[in-house]
Amino acid sequence: MTEIELVQAIKNAKKAYYEGSPTISDKEYDALEEALKAINPTHPILATVGHPPSSTRVKATHIIPMGSLQKIHTQEDFDSWVERAPDNDLVLQWKMDGSSISIEYSDSHFVRAITRGDGSEGEDISDNVPLMSGFQKVIQDFTGAVRCEVMMDKDTFEKLNDCLPEEDRYENTRMAAAGISRRLDGLYSNQLHLFAYDLSTDGPLKETDKLLLLKNMGFDTPEQWIGPPEFIKKAFKGLSEIRPTLRYSIDGAVVKIDDYDVQQALGWVDGRPKGQVAWKFEPPGAITQFIKETWDVGRTGVVTPLAHLEPVRIDGSTISKATLHNVAQIKRLGIGYGDTVMLTKRGDIIPAIEEVLEHKGKPIEIPTQCPACQSTLDNDGVRLFCRNDHCHGKTFYRILNWIKVAKIDGFGESLAAALRDLCCLNEIQDIYRLNGLISQLPGWGLNSEEKIIGKIQDSKTMSAEVFLTALGIPGLSTKTAEDLLKAFKTLDGVRKASYDDVMALKGFAQISAYKVVDGLMKFSQEIDALLKIVTIASKAQGKLSGKTFCFTGAMSQPRSVYQGLVTKHGGQNLSGVTKDLNYLVCNEDNGSSKSQKAAKLGTRIISEKDFLDMVGEESTQQPAMEMPSLFELEP
Repeated sequence: MTEIELVQAIKNAKKAYYEGSPTISDKEYDALEEALKAINPTHPILATVGHPPSSTRVKATHIIPMGSLQKIHTQEDFDSWVERAPDNDLVLQWKMDGSSISIEYSDSHFVRAITRGDGSEGEDISDNVPLMSGFQKVIQDFTGAVRCEVMMDKDTFEKLNDCLPEEDRYENTRMAAAGISRRLDGLYSNQLHLFAYDLSTDGPLKETDKLLLLKNMGFDTPEQWIGPPEFIKKAFKGLSEIRPTLRYSIDGAVVKIDDYDVQQALGWVDGRPKGQVAWKFEPPGAITQFIKETWDVGRTGVVTPLAHLEPVRIDGSTISKATLHNVAQIKRLGIGYGDTVMLTKRGDIIPAIEEVLEHKGKPIEIPTQCPACQSTLDNDGVRLFCRNDHCHGKTFYRILNWIKVAKIDGFGESLAAALRDLCCLNEIQDIYRLNGLISQLPGWGLNSEEKIIGKIQDSKTMSAEVFLTALGIPGLSTKTAEDLLKAFKTLDGVRKASYDDVMALKGFAQISAYKVVDGLMKFSQEIDALLKIVTIASKAQGKLSGKTFCFTGAMSQPRSVYQGLVTKHGGQNLSGVTKDLNYLVCNEDNGSSKSQKAAKLGTRIISEKDFLDMVGEESTQQPAMEMPSLFELEP
């Protein structure tokens, strides 16, 4: 690539990354920068940070610019960096893989929160940040800025994506944190958590003292270790080994010289401090061969390509398939049949084709017809869509969604596929017409069938919230169903609501309102048929019947777990503190606006343990910051 092409490729990659839709991997981006450095090491773009903020939100200027760090990838890189200032204690901290922001305070009080943006100017997200757990509204005797990483834990990420339609799902926890923190409606901001890692100070502070000060202010901070270079190498190796067990995603470690004066003496290059580096993990990978692709249509109509590969071992598991994501990814890779490819496990979990190492065969041909119903596909340049509402491929995944939401345990995708292939499972209603059919399948007997049929019978009684969510209508998540029923009272009321009625509700925009209203109309006959089979239960009568709850602050499990317990036991979840709230659940009174308002209204404030005692359940999740093997390291 020429210098001009490299610069444009870097600009495009930066824009996509900071808008939450990356088009290339971190490794590929680093390669672009290295290639440009080889041609023109002084090009201005190499000194830029982030990307200019979008025009969606109000722009704000940082009181102190938010720079980036030099990246290193190997022990040799690390040794070379250490030579700049040998014989100094180093600090190793988690490099949290989220979205960086700056929170500003004046005279102890919160002023505003800004995304990193291009390092000088970002977007004002002051409306969303106070909703995130770990936020501190008041810091005594402090004026300045606190740097934080906005994070979403892995369990919450999986649960959220399960609730979202395919086209709205996030690729990873980093993209979820970046996208949600910039939402205009604040939705899901309460599922994010803040970790503070730096702050502006009047005088010199050691790096270790900074995190101690941030902890005393009430913030959660990344784990850190301090010692000589050889110990830091050992710590980095240990961190890479336990990385998959952590609750939050990290993509490496930040290594800093602990002594402030030494850092200052070293200075900066291209706006990056010489006394700090980002030591990135290399994703586990292997070279293999691309065989073919298959295309699958999901319940919302998105048609997704799947790569079939020559089986290869990576990090203890055999991988023979990897998602190709969409049409744009196929074009970017330029992948063809028989090509040699580099395969990695992103986040140590997700198989991904990073690049084509050798082109050998004919390029993939993008389909124009739906693989399930043969309808003509829409191609927006990024994704393919089947617009046929009665496509049997889409219907199959709506059936699976119903089985999952209605909690018909034991009824897996393989059983559903077998029944579909026998033409016994063509619509949701068919789930309730399977007596005597399951036992005819190979490997299934009467006892197994009786268990499944028993679960199916149990699902004939469900709440209106479950019924609406189980339909699998695009945009109709559990929370959406709850909001609609709260506004329109009954299932019949929700079905009669017009587009304008739904648009008027908080949290609904034009597209989301249209999806819901249009979906309920399109599947009206199916809904009528299901209501002849299913009984909609009245509000649950349980331990929490008639009681309202709101959850705030850090919890040992995602808040959705506790909100589900409230619904299960007949209670109601509220998003904020009002006169109608009975209980505010939080583990510590950190002076948040919700705690203050609850105290003013006389609302009872209880802990997570108090709540679990009320419903007779126990927390099973490990503490968020547990670090099993690294604590055994000694300098």
